[in-house]
Amino acid sequence: MKENRWMKAKSGLLVLLAAMLIAGCSGGGSPSEGANAGESGQDRTAQSEDGTKLRVYVPSNVEEFPAGTNLNHNEIAAYIAEQTGFDIEWELQPKENPDQKINIMMASGETPDLIITPSKDIYANLAQQGLLAPLGEALEQHGPRIMESVPEETWQAVTYDNQIYAIGVPQNQKSTFGMLVRTDILEELDIAIPKTLEEYDTAMRQIHDKKPDLIPYVGGAANNNGNAFGYIESFAGAFGLGAEYVVEDGEVVHTYTQPYAKDFLAYMRELYADGILGREYPVNKSANIQEKMISGQAVMTTAGWVDAKVITEALQEKQPDAKLELIHPPVGADGQFGYEQRTPVRVYMIVPRASAKVNEVVKFINAYMAEDVLKVVSYGWEGEHYTVKDGAIVAEPAAEDIRYRIYYQLWDSEENFVNRVTLKGFGPYYFPLTEFPTYTNIVQYAPPIATVEENAQTLTDLRNEYFIKIISGALPLEAFDEYVSKWESLGGKESLEEIRSWYATVQ
Repeated sequence: MKENRWMKAKSGLLVLLAAMLIAGCSGGGSPSEGANAGESGQDRTAQSEDGTKLRVYVPSNVEEFPAGTNLNHNEIAAYIAEQTGFDIEWELQPKENPDQKINIMMASGETPDLIITPSKDIYANLAQQGLLAPLGEALEQHGPRIMESVPEETWQAVTYDNQIYAIGVPQNQKSTFGMLVRTDILEELDIAIPKTLEEYDTAMRQIHDKKPDLIPYVGGAANNNGNAFGYIESFAGAFGLGAEYVVEDGEVVHTYTQPYAKDFLAYMRELYADGILGREYPVNKSANIQEKMISGQAVMTTAGWVDAKVITEALQEKQPDAKLELIHPPVGADGQFGYEQRTPVRVYMIVPRASAKVNEVVKFINAYMAEDVLKVVSYGWEGEHYTVKDGAIVAEPAAEDIRYRIYYQLWDSEENFVNRVTLKGFGPYYFPLTEFPTYTNIVQYAPPIATVEENAQTLTDLRNEYFIKIISGALPLEAFDEYVSKWESLGGKESLEEIRSWYATVQ
């Protein structure tokens, strides 16, 4: 039996925080000019009483700013400055290789005061290198809203060497992936909507026989979000591979080296050999998969809820009668199905040690978390950008003018996230998937573990190489045993032992 919920640590993080004695930080990077930094004299509308300025480095997005505005010169940025009392210089991370840019900045010492990143790798690596400022004392003194809002499991994940080096923003969403299917084609071929792995197998083979010009299932080995299986996660979950490190019968196991991983590879290898899994699986990326679904070349794929909306709307523009639905992922012989649950940390707020403004950063975040600020950043202003009807938030046309507010969403709640999902029309794609994240990757709840972090990329590359080659037939199925042996010798065995040692401390 897989245990899909992590057992919380018995020792409270409040006790840990109270016990911390943290040395003051020194030094500081000077602000640098950057893209979207705003025009001098136009991008500041409010300051703290002592004139404190903060450089805040936020992830990029696709939204654009209306004419006459930019990242530092707009009504949302002005409102945040006014309400928090801080003079903020907002900076955007690049769309490509943002982690690389952060590493370069950290190495140079020319750093922002606050970096927002979704990357646990960035947090873990920088914490282990001693490049982050400890936050415990500042949180105790200046972060009451933060302390009340962050659950213990999130604090556990951002604690390294008995110090807190990040403010972890708790997860705000549940859904991940789903099986997106052209149900109009199933109806045309008189095929019932499948649920079990056996039913899926039968359905895909019938599609292949009756419509040989179609790809029954399109997947890819290069998933943009770093998942091991690249859009074949739906089938992995049916074999017990929904997450890499899980707890089975009270012990942490590495699923990708278990016998059922070999069963999964044997099954996918057969689908590929028989033409059921698209022949371009080894090279397909997200864009390729979307194109094949939108052009009508493929019948099924694994899709996230955002991609599902994009694919559905684009296909129906071309083929108004086409019908795409998110259905239950395959259920395996042991009743297993689904995907990895969201991590306990949505994003990491980190303060470079080179910044001398730890207290100010914590004060800013704590002020930012006021209900009025969070509401404006999420929806705009009532009466102009939204109204409330029967307790529900209804977007007004003017809300389209401030779509750029996504850049300022440093903190979030599940309630606000769900409201935005509904307002933006993603509800039919998000809500059906909430029951499918059934696997817990236990490592996501652990603080950075040096051995695990050091070996992670090597082991991931090894796994991807063998799994892709075995599925595509470039290696025989028996090569799985060679993979397991290499995984153990290249640090896998040591990493698993370290994870088990950590897990023993939280029982």
